[in-house]
Order: sequence, then C-alpha cells, then structure tokens
Amino acid sequence: MANTQSREGAYSQFEAWLGEQPYWLQDAAWRIYHGQEIDDKQISIYADMCIAQARQEKPEYKCLSEKEAQASGDNSAISVIKLTSIIGVNALSSDAELHFSKEGITVIYGLNGAGKSGFMRIFKQLSGSPFEEPIQPNIFKKDHSERPSCEMHVLKDGIERQIRFDLSSKSKDSILSCCDVFDTRISNAYITSANNISYQPFVFTVLAELSKVADKISKRLTTYISTIPSASITIPSEFLNNVDTTWIENINSESKIPSQFTHWSEEQEQLITQLPSLLDAEKVNQRLKLLVKRQKIVSSILTDLETASSIIGSQEIYEAHKKYLLAKERLEIAEKLFASSADEYDKVSISISDWKSLWIIAKRYYENYFYKETGKHFGEDGAICPICHQEMSGIISKRVKTIDEYVNGTYSEEYKKASELARQLLEKISMREYSSGQVGQFLADEFGDAEIKTIESIYVVFEGIAKASDEEAAYSQACNLDLASTIRLLCEKKESFDSEISSLTTALEDEERAKKQKQLTNLRYHKWFFENISHFEAAIENMKRKSEISNAKQYLTTNRITMESNRLATALITDAYISRFTSELKMLAPHIRVKLERAPSQKGNSPYKVTLDADTDTKCKPEDILSEGEQRIVALAAFFADATGRKEQTPLIIDDPISSLDYLYEEKATKRIVELAKTRQVIVFTHRISLLVGIKERCEECGVHLDENHIRSSYKGKGAPDFEDVFYGKIPNQLNGLLDRIAQVKKKDRDSEEYLDSIGRICQQFRICVERSVEEVLLFGMVKRFSRRIKTDGLVVKLPKIAASDCDMIDKMMTKYSFMEHSQPTDAPVAYFDIDEIQDDVSNFKKWAQEFKNKTGK
Repeated sequence: MANTQSREGAYSQFEAWLGEQPYWLQDAAWRIYHGQEIDDKQISIYADMCIAQARQEKPEYKCLSEKEAQASGDNSAISVIKLTSIIGVNALSSDAELHFSKEGITVIYGLNGAGKSGFMRIFKQLSGSPFEEPIQPNIFKKDHSERPSCEMHVLKDGIERQIRFDLSSKSKDSILSCCDVFDTRISNAYITSANNISYQPFVFTVLAELSKVADKISKRLTTYISTIPSASITIPSEFLNNVDTTWIENINSESKIPSQFTHWSEEQEQLITQLPSLLDAEKVNQRLKLLVKRQKIVSSILTDLETASSIIGSQEIYEAHKKYLLAKERLEIAEKLFASSADEYDKVSISISDWKSLWIIAKRYYENYFYKETGKHFGEDGAICPICHQEMSGIISKRVKTIDEYVNGTYSEEYKKASELARQLLEKISMREYSSGQVGQFLADEFGDAEIKTIESIYVVFEGIAKASDEEAAYSQACNLDLASTIRLLCEKKESFDSEISSLTTALEDEERAKKQKQLTNLRYHKWFFENISHFEAAIENMKRKSEISNAKQYLTTNRITMESNRLATALITDAYISRFTSELKMLAPHIRVKLERAPSQKGNSPYKVTLDADTDTKCKPEDILSEGEQRIVALAAFFADATGRKEQTPLIIDDPISSLDYLYEEKATKRIVELAKTRQVIVFTHRISLLVGIKERCEECGVHLDENHIRSSYKGKGAPDFEDVFYGKIPNQLNGLLDRIAQVKKKDRDSEEYLDSIGRICQQFRICVERSVEEVLLFGMVKRFSRRIKTDGLVVKLPKIAASDCDMIDKMMTKYSFMEHSQPTDAPVAYFDIDEIQDDVSNFKKWAQEFKNKTGK
C-alpha cells in the first residue's frame, strides 16, 4: 500500500513538474505517450515553439494528465519464430537460417567458427543494444555490393509477422527493441561501466526520449542560426580613420539606426557635388577669375541702375523739373505777350539771332551809358533809344519794353537755367558703361531670357533719354522706369557672386581645405550609410533573429529532465532494481561481495554500476579484484536483474553465458536460465556441449520445452543447418542421420566441392559416433563426458558381456576414420573414402550397435 502511494505521489509530482516545463516539452511528452511520431517536421515545429516562448508568446500545445503519465509502455508478448533469408552478414551463408520455439528454450549449438557471432550481431543490432558490433560483409569474397539484411518471423500478441530488416544501419524502433541481449561485451560493460537498465517504467523512456528531442531541437535551432546571414558589414577603407564608425563596429540586436542617417537631402547632394570642386585649387582659381569678371559686369550694371534710381527718386530732380516747367510756363507767357504787342516786323525778326543780339547789345549799351543821365531803365517812359536817341514813350515805350522782356527778360534766363539743370540730371540718369545690346550679351549666363529682356529694355530707355530733345519727355520716360525689382535681382546676383568669391577665396586656405575635406568625407560616409541603410536594418534584424533563437535554447537544457529522472528513479526504480540484483546474486554467487549503486545521471537517463562491497575505504574497481569467472557471474546477475524488471514477455538472447565459469557457477547459471524460460522465450547460443547437456537435463526436470538448432561451417559459408550434433543425442539416431546424409550426398556431383565437403563432414561425424559409442553403447550410458551424473543402477553387472569382437569393432572404426581428423601431407592430395564404402561401414556399425543392445538387454 505504501509503495502504491509512493508511486502515485511520484506521478503526481511528475505531472506538476511537467506543467512547469517549456511548451514544446509538454507537447512532446504527450506525443510520446500517445505513440505519435516526432519527425523532422515536428522538430521544426518545436523549434518555432521555443522561439515563440522566447518572445513571450504562447503557442498551442498538448498537456499530459497524471493518469496518462502513469500508463505503462508496451506490455506485448513477443517471440522470435524464424530467422532466414540472410544477406551480406559476415560469413553467414545464404541458406543459413534458425528456427526458434515460441516458448521455453532454443539452443543454437555450433563449434567455434560455425557462425554464432554473425547471428548474435543481428540480434544485437535489432534490439538496439548500445554494445552492438558492426556487421561486416564476407571479406573473403570479392563482391561486397549487397546491403546486409535478413528476414524474421515474429509472433506478437499471437499474430505472426514476417519482417524484412535492413541491417546496413542501426535499427530504430525495431519490433525487437525490447529484447534483452547478453554476450561477452555486454558482460564486461556490466562490470566496468555504468549502464542504463533495459526496462524502466515508461515515464523514463519518455524522459530519455525528451532529452533526445531536446538535442534535435537544439541542433535545428543551430541550423536556423547558421542559415541567417552574417551581420558583419564592411566599412569602406576611406572612412576607417576619418569618421566615427563606432556605431557600426558595436552594432548588435538592440542597436537603433542614428536618426541623422535616416535621410539624405537635396542640399546635401548638392554640397557633396560642390565640395570636390572647392578642393581643386586650379578649378577654384579659374572659377574665381570668372566670378570676378561677372561680378564686375553685374556691379557696373547695378551701379547704372542704382544711380538712375537715386536721381529719379531724388528731390533734386523733382525740384529741377518743377522749376523747368515753371520757367517754361513763364517763358511761354512772355512769348504770348510779345506776340500780342509786337509788330509784324518784330514777329518776323524775332527768329533772327542777329536781331536778338542787337537788342541785347542795345540794352547793355543803354544801361551802361544812358541810365546814369536819365535815371530810367531801358524801355521805360522817358528812356532814350540808344540807336536814334529819341525819347521813348507811349506805344514806342511799350514796344521796346515788350521786346526787352522777351529778349532780355528773366523768364528766358530762368528757362535756360532750368533747362540746363534738368538736362544735366537726365544725362546722369542715362549715363552707362554698356549699350543695351552689350547688356544682354554679358548677362546671358547669369539670367533668364525674361530677366535679360527687362534689363535690356531699361537700357533702351536710358538711350532714349540721352537722345531726347525735350527734357519733359525724357523726364517722363525716366519716371516710368521700374528699377526696384531689377536692382534687387542684380543685388542678389552680386551678393551671390560676393558670397561664392569669398567662399572660394577661403577655400584656398589650408585650414579651410582641411575642414572641407573632412566635411566631404563625412558627407560621403553619410550618403554611403543612407544608401546601405537596408543592409544595416537587415543586419540588426538578423542579429535579433539570432538572439531570439539563441534565447530559445534556454528551453532545451536537459539538466531539468535529468533531475526529474533522478527523482523518479529514486521513487520508482532504484530500490526494486537493487533488490532484484541482490536476489539474483544471492542465487548465483552469494559469497561475492559486490553491490549495485546509482551512477551520476545525464540526458534524462539514470544509469547504475556494480561496485565492491568492501569494509575499507579503499576504492578499487571490480574488474581489478574479481576473477574472470566472478566477473561473469556478477554480470549475469546484473543482466537477469535488469531483464526481469520489464513487464513485456520478450525474448532473452544469451551468447555463451558460461564462458569462464567453473562447473558450480555453470550449474547455477544453467538453472537460472531454465527458470527464466518458464515465462520468457530464451535463446541461447553456445559452443559448449556441456551447457547444451545441462540445459536439456534441467529442462526435463522442470518441464520446460527445449528446441535445438545445430549449425556448422560449410563450403558455402557459416551458419549452415546441421542435424543433431554427434556430441549430443542417441547413437542410433546419429547413425540414421548419417545414412540419410549419405543418400543425399550420392545425388551430388562427385567432382564438386559440395560433394567433397559432405564426404569429409560425414567421416568426421561417424568417427565421433564411434568414439561416443564407448560411453553410450559399451558402458550403457553410465558415464558421459558432458554430464554431471553417473547412472549405475543395474548396469555395472552387464559389463562382462562386452566381448573382444565388440572392442575390435570400435578399434577398427576409430583407427580408420581418425585418419580424416589428422593433418594431411601438403605434397599429396587429401584422400577421401568412397561413399559406398562409408555407407557400408555406417550400416555395419549400426547393425553391431543393435546386436550389442539385444545381447545386453539394454
């Protein structure tokens, strides 16, 4: 009851533990318990589940209940019925085959080299034994192209299955994987190393399988990582020592692309195009010369326009024009007055310059000479005419005064002065260095057609002002000029020239050149970075993916599985397994002081090892203390303890279990093997006739069924079936078998290798029959070489019935057929008896044996 409670508690804890594990592990446990395959596709799904969990996502998965966790593995009953159709396995012949009893014991007997090892290698591979041996082809044959394989008839749960096995690689999940196999290599392993028990509660199979799955997932994740391109970015050599590349050198999954590198402007593109020119001194100087020339032209034109603009908009020209208009107006009034008072002769003469000069001189003469005497100005009443010396008055005075006002009046003088001033100012406006045609030509590279046309039109106006005879019209043209926008345009162009000239002049300085070179390098780096930003983004994304996948591996550590396996092993296995070992050792070798202990666990497995049960603290290995026979019997105890722990009724396959054992250990081992055959199919391979005899005697005592397979090496290869070996069985039966074999051999080609091989084999077997007839026929079976019993009941008294003729028969046949057993001379062919002669000898010996039996009543 307590053990049941402990078991239930262990599984309850296992369910709780499982619920705390990564999602993939819970799902995989469910799949294993429900017999669903975890193939490569599922491994990929589990790898993705680990990545999802690393992202803190929760994928869909199956959970195992406590009831399911307590379920055991396969409880099937399995027996091997037949092994046949063997190809490419060591030196086994193509017709080698074995038949097995589905219950009890089947012994495969054969001398050394008969092929037992080849059969055992098949069983070890199909059982998944960790100590399997590689299956080699027959190296003594030229053709090794055949893939090793065999065919087995297996009885599972009462249903016989015929299965073809490919032996070229280790078998996975073979129907015989639950078989328990024992041979010398396995025997040594039980003593010298820690081993996993062959049967464990199914939960341990699950845990061990989970560890394997974890390794596969880990490898799959590693493969994922390997498929992600490397994050390394090659920085152009021109930037390595000239710009700060720290960000690239330290790029990782958490890196953010610097904001300044996420864009590239048109201004930056223009600058990166301009800077190389600024760094070319020759080009800079050429550009400077061109700019200075263009600047001079623009400056000159700008000066023309600014001068004109300043005059046109000035108060001076406004006042001058105003005075001009007033003087003109007064002059016009004077002209009208003259026109109204002058006579016809004056009106005609006024246009004559000499006439005007006459009046001007006359007035000057009068004012200088007559004014002092008369006190009257020229033309006033009472004034004297300087020409006729007549006093002027009335109409004459009025006429003279009108002519004087017209010719020598202030209005005329004012008009002249105002006109001259206006003309001077207009001439300043129209003063220019270039003609309208030259302006358009000189500015062709600086402005567009519309702008040039505007400037040209201004110069056309300038030219018109310079040519104009009417100051008022010229002034009107000047006032209509719109110079402001054009001046701004020229100022901007001049400022542009000034700025570029200043920049180019500075660019020629060493310090500035160094700054611009650095600026250019930084711009090129910026542009290279911007153009390759997708590579940086991909590199960061790949690093993130690698980081995520690497983080996902935290869910694949197997130490948690190993720790749970240790806990369950303590609760479910350790005590029972150690108890079984102790019990087995007590039956087989109670005086040997060894014990079974847990070894360190790994990968979900809980191995055990045999240690010495010594009274001292001295640490010694069992193999260094125990004899070879003791090691063998202890290994058998461990094997039996291991095999009897499983619930399935599966075959026990044992190769030469009594090797190195003395007769006492041999007898105990034989007894235990027969005992196990009561509940399990047992298959024993041996070359020891004593074991065969011992098993037969023990089976007869215990009522256990026994089948025998006898094999031998033939010209075709090893493992060839043979009739019951002559070392074992009744003489009459052996002789009848030889006669049957002789009848078969007679049908063969007498020149064939098969015929000669059969002749030699028959002679060997007949000699052995003759030899054994001493113990079985003459001595009535009282003493047998391979039996531990001596039967004397009612037999000793019959010994006197042995006649000399009986002894002669045995001596004659022994002498004759021992020849075949001895070495033959190398310089002479092997001598074979005629088949008819052999048949006669076997028949006569059979007849003698029957007659002796009749004579002695045995």
